[in-house]
Amino acid sequence: MFGWIEVELGDIIDSLTTGLNPRQFFKLNTDDAQNYYVTIRELHNNTIIFSDKTDRINDEALTLCNNRSNLEIGDVLFSGTGTIGETAVIMEKPDNWNIKEGVYAIKPKKNIVNSKFLMYLLRTQETHSNIMKKVTGGTVKSISMKEMKKLKIVIPSITEQEYIVSILEHFDALCNDITTSFLIEIEARKKQYEYYRDKLLTFKELNI
Repeated sequence: MFGWIEVELGDIIDSLTTGLNPRQFFKLNTDDAQNYYVTIRELHNNTIIFSDKTDRINDEALTLCNNRSNLEIGDVLFSGTGTIGETAVIMEKPDNWNIKEGVYAIKPKKNIVNSKFLMYLLRTQETHSNIMKKVTGGTVKSISMKEMKKLKIVIPSITEQEYIVSILEHFDALCNDITTSFLIEIEARKKQYEYYRDKLLTFKELNI
């Protein structure tokens, strides 16, 4: 590909860090825990989504995590343990959350690589296949940060990266709209089914 160059991930990022293991440094879900503790469970559709199942940490634990991961807007999150390859880009200042050990925070050199481009690239079949070749472990698989930095990828100019991202975001938005509409239609059909089921099984007159 003309204008594309092969690089190692470590050459195009400022840092690759991770969060902390609560078993060693703090407890989850204490009475004073108001901040979110992000695991792979919170990485959905290239973003971070909190839920009532998301674990919580207190301010002291959050500070400990921040000191290690140094999360910032534009960082790419990557699950390097367990289910490997889930991603997200931090789009807003992470004031009230941090990541677990095994979720990597990749800080791109902004003049070389676009955060969203890197996120999309890490999710391609070819890149994922190359990542999996570096995975080790038994029951719980993982890729070390050292091996992650050695990952070879191919990138174009920053201008072309931004153009590619604009196209992919357009398709993402389109797919999400279709998915949302589909789920709404399913819910409507479910309610319709339940209505007729209840009417039929209670022998009440149907309003068709």
